[in-house]
Amino acid sequence: MRMFRLLAVLVVLGFFFVSCSDSSDDGGTTGGSGETQATAAKEDSSAKTETKEEESEEETKEEPEEKTASVNSSSKIFMDAFDFNCSANWGDRDGAVGIKAYTGSGTCDESFPGEAGTYLLVLKAVTEFDGESPYKFSINGTQVASGTYPLSSPLGCDCPQENWRDVCPDKDRDINLGTYDLNPGDTLTVWGDDVYPCGGHGSYTKWRGIEAIRR
Repeated sequence: MRMFRLLAVLVVLGFFFVSCSDSSDDGGTTGGSGETQATAAKEDSSAKTETKEEESEEETKEEPEEKTASVNSSSKIFMDAFDFNCSANWGDRDGAVGIKAYTGSGTCDESFPGEAGTYLLVLKAVTEFDGESPYKFSINGTQVASGTYPLSSPLGCDCPQENWRDVCPDKDRDINLGTYDLNPGDTLTVWGDDVYPCGGHGSYTKWRGIEAIRR
């Protein structure tokens, strides 16, 4: 009988220890889960903050830059003839801009890109042996210079047509257009014509550009 009671006590004690052990394990698991979720929430919040900062930096980089009109402040400014806005009867003739054959006169316009000031303007002309090309130059619609190109060779029309490039080739020549007070955006206009003193061939007011030299 005493043995039976002892066994009953041991069974009760064993059940009590098992229950306590299970309760302790559950508590540990629950605590661990709570800490993991909190850490994950912090990491997610940090990642979102970094993403927003990166997006903000990208938006700042992608903002368009304000464009401002640039003005050339150089003491010498070369305005290429090919950059002028020319009438349809101008074209590329031997690497320069010139009137197309048998098309008559034409004009080329360009806005002055330099700072306000006084400038000597030089026409970079290309002279020919078979005609004295006529030219006119205007500023804002007012003609301020005109004349004719010199011949590239004293032979003139006597230059042999078949090999003129060797005997009397074209020559570059600077033509003084005068000194003027200019402002940014002033309209510069070159006028030219084709002439035929030698019969079926002539000259076409060819030019490479205008150089502006500040005074």
